[in-house]
Amino acid sequence: MHGVKEYLNVFFLRVMALGVLWLGWGILVLQGKAPWEVWQLGVFSGLVIIGMFVEYVTRFRGDGVLLSLVLMIMSMGLVFVMRIDADLGNKDLSMHIVWACVGIVAYYGVVFGLKDYRRLGNYRYLWGVLAVILLGVTLVFGMSQFGATRWFQVGALSVQPEEMVKVCALLFLAAYLNANKELLSIGNIQLGPLSLPGRRVIGPFLMLMVLVLGSLAAQRSLGTAMVFFFLFVLMMYLVTGRKLYLVSSLPLAGVCAVLAYFLFSHVRVRVDGWLDPWADVAGDGYQMAQSLFALAAGGIFGTGLGQGAGASQIPVAESDFIFAVIAEELGFIGAVALIALFIVLIVRCFVTSLRVVDRFGQILAAGVGILLGVESLVILAGVLKLFPLTGLVLPWVSLGGNSLVLHFLLLGLLANMSHMSARIGPGAVAKRGEVYEL
Repeated sequence: MHGVKEYLNVFFLRVMALGVLWLGWGILVLQGKAPWEVWQLGVFSGLVIIGMFVEYVTRFRGDGVLLSLVLMIMSMGLVFVMRIDADLGNKDLSMHIVWACVGIVAYYGVVFGLKDYRRLGNYRYLWGVLAVILLGVTLVFGMSQFGATRWFQVGALSVQPEEMVKVCALLFLAAYLNANKELLSIGNIQLGPLSLPGRRVIGPFLMLMVLVLGSLAAQRSLGTAMVFFFLFVLMMYLVTGRKLYLVSSLPLAGVCAVLAYFLFSHVRVRVDGWLDPWADVAGDGYQMAQSLFALAAGGIFGTGLGQGAGASQIPVAESDFIFAVIAEELGFIGAVALIALFIVLIVRCFVTSLRVVDRFGQILAAGVGILLGVESLVILAGVLKLFPLTGLVLPWVSLGGNSLVLHFLLLGLLANMSHMSARIGPGAVAKRGEVYEL
């Protein structure tokens, strides 16, 4: 934000996001489907307002629209978590809003606490090792649920380390691709008509990819493994521009998908339920069938907030299938609005990438955009029966504190890069390894 006009525009967007949150809460309260006393919502709104004041006082010059878009997305998510909570009688609502507050604090902590994000690129192997360690700890000490081992208990909290692995993997990839872009793009070994990178160049990338995907496969967390696979491949293609990496990954993805189908029973259940949920509509196809019923019932304008049946009929509606509940009660218009917010957010990630003045930051910002795009596409496609279910949650929308906080950390990193680049100036050109002192 570079002036009063930009600040006022961002102020309006964030107030509008909070307005959506409080309006939704008010409608649910009048229907008796939300508690009167939700002090956490007041704390969350207060943190948003305080954050806006801090941005103005500190003359924040980054992209303030990023947080505004996420607040609009999350306001819809919070309203529907409350709405589903009323039908299912869960007790996770208060904690979810607390995690939203923690996420806002984490966002501003990264924005104003990280002095030079480029120094993160100096520890690329540390990030890779940390990613593997986190997955290893989960594999050894984790708890299984819905066929996958993703969580382990720390006191009263359930921790999902694979969310933190996303941050570690992104930092490793950005640093690695920044350091090896030329050799990966041109290659230094000739194999017939192909010019390929040598073992020392491609080795660290392949090693981390195998260890991360192998650990996730051992945990049977195959939805997350698929997200990581596409993240690795698309970031490699984005940086090098070589179609070889993209084309060669397709047969590998097909082989892995076939193996997963035959090796893991919960994968077969999801694929069979995706292909024909009506074959066992009261059993394995029940969740998908109820989602389709909810989508069909929504029509153009929806049944109205709090008036749909999907919130109580769809299993795990608060996480895996919250989009189906939104589409039922807000209709096609509401569903498209949410998708549009995600699209604009992802586009802003790539705009930030173009504005960042160093290559490490450019790759990292684009990587965040790729991650959000892949996650959103895979999850929404699963709900719409365009793709088998993955068990993943929709960022900033679904119930899940770990995902909420970690995605706020990534958003804070984007805003920090945007802020630093604006202070450096659009005319600056960063050479490889150069560090600006702000």
